[in-house]
Amino acid sequence: MKKLYLGSDKRLCGVCDGVARFINLDPVLIRTVVICIALMTAVFPVLLIYIIAALVLPKAPEGYTEVDGAYKKIMKSEDKRVCGVCSGIAEYFNIDSTIVRLIFVLLTLWIGGGIICYIVCALMFPAYDPLENKQV
Repeated sequence: MKKLYLGSDKRLCGVCDGVARFINLDPVLIRTVVICIALMTAVFPVLLIYIIAALVLPKAPEGYTEVDGAYKKIMKSEDKRVCGVCSGIAEYFNIDSTIVRLIFVLLTLWIGGGIICYIVCALMFPAYDPLENKQV
């Protein structure tokens, strides 16, 4: 049975890294989602949930090994319209980039969060690296 632990890559407390490894996604993607949710809703509740998770989640036991790099890494795409964010997300989830662009437009029109999310993604996602093995 999989267990949820604090991650070893402790940018802050290791919560996002632990959650990302539990569901086998890139920690950068989880951090970006948490930041976007915090900026689009309210920072205090998200911060409170993060602090509670940091206090409640256990540290990994002695001898516990995580499989580093077992997940596909998210990055900006070389197929850019603006910054390559939508194409990078589309490549990560193996879907058409038009769908991702439409989601950003709908988020912008609906709650105004699409622009905020796009800027956060552009700042958080690493640049396209042709030497990076993206198929894991």
